Amino acid sequence: MEMSSEKPKVSIIIPTYNSEGTLSECLKAVFNQSYPFYEVIIVDNFSNDGTVRIAEEFQVKILRQKCNPALARNIGIVNSTGKYMLFLDSDQILSTLVISECIEKCESEGAGMARIPEIFTGKGFWSSCSAVWKNYYIDIEKLNTIVDDITLGEPRFFLREHVTRVGMLDARLFWGEDYELYTRLKKMNIRESSCKSKLYHYEPASVKDIIVKNLHYGKSVRAFLQKTRELVFPLLFRNALLTFMKVFRDFKKTPSIIVGCAILLCVKTCSMTMGLITGFLEIF
Repeated sequence: MEMSSEKPKVSIIIPTYNSEGTLSECLKAVFNQSYPFYEVIIVDNFSNDGTVRIAEEFQVKILRQKCNPALARNIGIVNSTGKYMLFLDSDQILSTLVISECIEKCESEGAGMARIPEIFTGKGFWSSCSAVWKNYYIDIEKLNTIVDDITLGEPRFFLREHVTRVGMLDARLFWGEDYELYTRLKKMNIRESSCKSKLYHYEPASVKDIIVKNLHYGKSVRAFLQKTRELVFPLLFRNALLTFMKVFRDFKKTPSIIVGCAILLCVKTCSMTMGLITGFLEIF
């Protein structure tokens, strides 16, 4: 893609692993951006479905290496050429103006990173229940936590030089890696901003996918706690309780959603706890 001498280039880095269900929609939204000065880098963890074929159809840069999402982003950073970078997941869909708004905010305000509002959505019952839970959880966070609290989400759009200066992401982390990077950037007093256009995030389609995801998260908690010294569980427990109370109040006429959210809360808690225990046992 040709670059204008006046417009900064953005590197969009997307880790993938068996992402054929959402990758095409993700890339279509990328190529529908109003801001045309970007490159797309797919870092694939040796998918065994149609992920790479889909990426090839869009003629984006494809790198294949055994890696977790944090390491994949680091690989993308090393191979990127943009002044700015956007960390995007393969199950996330950008609104048309996201990149142009992030560029405008960073360039006009001197910000080195920008937040993008995230709306969760689902396909099917379990995915939709998980999306309801996530969206309500975000609402609870906004009411009960400070803006840079760990549970509230972090910037996804960065000035590349700041990220490389702090050593990029910690590749040991499967959970909290974005927040851990954010804390290091905050210590450098990097200014942050927010855009108004939204990003839409598909939740996992099955209970099995949710279990696997949270098992990985749990295994990473020990490394995260060692790195950040953050006490996250009291906040997570409080916000989860308040979220369930809000779901219960708002969906009294749709009890299936209440039951689905309750079951998923138990599933996520148990699988993350099991992952946490497994992570601790691996050190012995």
